[in-house]
Amino acid sequence: MFEKIFERIIANFLLILNELRQRSNNRTFSGKIIPSNYDFQTVISDILGPHQVWYPDSQEDVATAIGLSRGFKTFVKSGRQVARQDVVDGTNSIVINLSELAQISVNENRVSVEAAATPEDVATQLIEHGLALPLSDDPLKSIVSTVLGDHVTHLTRSLGLLSDYVSELRVVEPDGTPVTLQSSEDSSCLAQWENSKGVITQITFEAAAATDLWMQRYAFPYPGALEFRDLVQDLFLRPNLPERCDLILDVCSGIHLLPIVRVTALGSQEEDRSALVEQISNVLNSRVEELPSDSFAGAEVLEAILDAGQGAGLDPVIDSERLDKIETSDGDREAFLAEYADYIHLGVAYSEDGTGPLERNLNLSARLQFNQDDAIEVTGYAYTPTGPTLEPTTPVSSFADRAPTTQKPIPCHEKFSMPCPTKAPSGPIPKFKGDVYERGDCGYRCRAKVYATTSYPEQEVTPLMIAYPRDVEDIKAAIKYVQSKNAQSTNDPSKKLSIVARSGGHQYSGKSSGGDTTIVLSMDAFNHLSISGNIAKVGPAVALTNLAARFKREKVTIPHGECPQVAIGGHAQTGGYGHLVRSFGLTLDHIEAFDIVLANGDLRTVTRPKPGSPLSTIDEELFWGVLGGNAGSFGIITSYTFDCIRDCKHKHSYGYVETRKYTKDRYFNLMKEVQAWTKRVEAGTLPDTDLMMTVISTGGIRFFPALFVEAVNKDLPVEDDGDIPDELQSIHQAISAETSLWENILRFESGEKDLSDLSDSFVRRWPATTHDGREFRYPYKKRVNCTNEALTDEFVEQFVNKVDEVVYADGVKIVFQMNIGGGEYQKEENRLITSIPHRDYVFCFVFDLFYREGYKSEAQRLQDEMQQLVDDHFSKDQEQRVFWGSFGDSNDTDISKVEVRQKYYDNEQDYKKLQKLKLRVDPNDIFHTSLTVKLPSQ
Repeated sequence: MFEKIFERIIANFLLILNELRQRSNNRTFSGKIIPSNYDFQTVISDILGPHQVWYPDSQEDVATAIGLSRGFKTFVKSGRQVARQDVVDGTNSIVINLSELAQISVNENRVSVEAAATPEDVATQLIEHGLALPLSDDPLKSIVSTVLGDHVTHLTRSLGLLSDYVSELRVVEPDGTPVTLQSSEDSSCLAQWENSKGVITQITFEAAAATDLWMQRYAFPYPGALEFRDLVQDLFLRPNLPERCDLILDVCSGIHLLPIVRVTALGSQEEDRSALVEQISNVLNSRVEELPSDSFAGAEVLEAILDAGQGAGLDPVIDSERLDKIETSDGDREAFLAEYADYIHLGVAYSEDGTGPLERNLNLSARLQFNQDDAIEVTGYAYTPTGPTLEPTTPVSSFADRAPTTQKPIPCHEKFSMPCPTKAPSGPIPKFKGDVYERGDCGYRCRAKVYATTSYPEQEVTPLMIAYPRDVEDIKAAIKYVQSKNAQSTNDPSKKLSIVARSGGHQYSGKSSGGDTTIVLSMDAFNHLSISGNIAKVGPAVALTNLAARFKREKVTIPHGECPQVAIGGHAQTGGYGHLVRSFGLTLDHIEAFDIVLANGDLRTVTRPKPGSPLSTIDEELFWGVLGGNAGSFGIITSYTFDCIRDCKHKHSYGYVETRKYTKDRYFNLMKEVQAWTKRVEAGTLPDTDLMMTVISTGGIRFFPALFVEAVNKDLPVEDDGDIPDELQSIHQAISAETSLWENILRFESGEKDLSDLSDSFVRRWPATTHDGREFRYPYKKRVNCTNEALTDEFVEQFVNKVDEVVYADGVKIVFQMNIGGGEYQKEENRLITSIPHRDYVFCFVFDLFYREGYKSEAQRLQDEMQQLVDDHFSKDQEQRVFWGSFGDSNDTDISKVEVRQKYYDNEQDYKKLQKLKLRVDPNDIFHTSLTVKLPSQ
């Protein structure tokens, strides 16, 4: 019976292949076809179930794809914006992904945009040419979905709808025929498109001049329930809004979940400005204690709109629900606004007793404005955790009930199912089953992009090829390929190939990428995560956001960092610094075993040696060298085994979080308390409490810079939630001194909490980050330094002055973070089993400077001055850096130089031991960057 069923399946499959083969006689698809389970371009998708993903490399290729897929269930995707309402079942379908079509051209006021370009891409070109369009501020939405959705934007009343500016469409009809539709007096091109529902590959707009645009924007922290309700009523109940003006109120769970309110007035006629701004100012000045504001004119209005950034984000553990509701013509506006205000309070407010948010599992980015018909409309997103045990305790309100203009993918064709291919097209690496992208290939550009792309020279982050191994055999095939190529070029060292493993792509100086001679093995397929009791098996591609969420569900944890999209592969090898370092050490301290592929192609399982035993075997040396010696130097890790910490073993774990406005005096007082802690670390008298402090600049809006303090203790009973233990009283008093009335409604939590819950809460997630997990959407100049000594008065004073200078600087944004080292865990024998340097640090700080266009030299000047301060008063005998926070250009990260090496390693003896291990397991140095361990000199 089963044999007959199998025969029928094979027969049907052959019929499908035959039909495709016949079609291919006339058309050749030049893009890539990838099974969805091996397509790692996005971490989330609105198409569920196994399917094929086709990537056309041109508009002509789209026509070919549509023709070849005719008759099969086929969806077309142009963007990456995903909300819960968008999801469809695409099992055994074809998905034609247009992400490679993102070109934009501008000719006078005529702007031609390919389908997958985002509003941010378009706005950048408009700003350069002094033009304007009423664009969405969704960072990931495509221009096609923006036009077809045609929702309200910042400029809906000022400029109209985006669809009003469309003059031409390039479309592929369902039968694969490409056509061009042009608007006329009788019919718009969008109306013509409605008749066929073809696939739009390019849109041409007739843009307006940006000359007369103006914007006035106010920002302040969420003021509380009653104050916010009155504010909303005053602004929107009986407004006198000029015809060509927009009035917008945004509320969002901002950076570090700091609830921010923005009121924005915009217009396209300068004569309307003064009356509307005066009206809004009168309302706000009577209700808001501090009212920072900023103003913009012309094309810079578009850049300000981009900074407002609303959307779904890319974090796979955050579920996005689109909000969309319009007041009815016969409804009660006052009641509508009151319902909105109550909902906002639930999503952003914190309790007054220190127990945390009113609704722990709900964050918001919600917008209230008048549309073209003078009706009040609510748009935005509600964000809740995914997973069966992380559902919000309060359901998403009726603001998500009204279905907007359809966002769901609609099948272009629907007849037969298409079985997914099991093999990728043949590529340059023999016997390599995964997909390989070479320079110039469709898909190379977006897959080459890494965290450091915007900050380091392009030649250092555009590798020869990017290969996606599907299993260990693929890794072996890539190693064999590199070895054979290098054997052929022994007389020309400049052509020698090397391999870099990329688990997440977040190496801060671009070392997870490479140049002309580098093959990047992107480890995305190694994303397994299984837990049995306290033992977790984790693939190197698992991001911290997924890891922390899963551990929380299982009531276990390990120490780890806070950046959501950083993957565990490189994170563990460079230590895994985080909020639990004094209590439980580093990520690598909890690794029991790892699987690694060596340069000879062997797959070895390396287990933790017994504490105190000499490192006498190759596996013991590998455990020591791989974990901390320098990531990627010795082989490619395919799996970790962790011995996790159970929540039940620490029933009185305690967490403290407090958010306040940054002021120089407040920051100075906190740094003096930190200085006192560092002296106690040096003396060995500080209890095992972990302390983290953050200072972050104002974002894209004129808003106060923020200061955050977080603390953890693994066993610190408190009688009631909200109580502050004695050892944190001085810290609490320093951050809470001279608190403004409105600051009392900002984030404050204190009390017993599961360790796994604390670890998960420290991971920064959308909407508290940019869509890809960063603090700002700009390039940066990075710095991380540590010291083995207590902080001096000179350093604290000058460091506070420098931070204060930057925190208010134009064009440069600061992220300062610090933590305290030492602790009882540092004394355990386990620490000697790994080679992680600077294990005895007392204090470590991050000083990252993000810079806008035109401010790169200013950011560099500030970092140069910080370097001088480090040299003079921080670690003046020898600057100390950590591998996870490496920074600088290729010269400054060339580990073969003694002066560079001394910054990273504790002593030359340890480095020589690592060199001997390198010679033993990678004698031809195929795992190579400027930062990896070098072979001993001959």
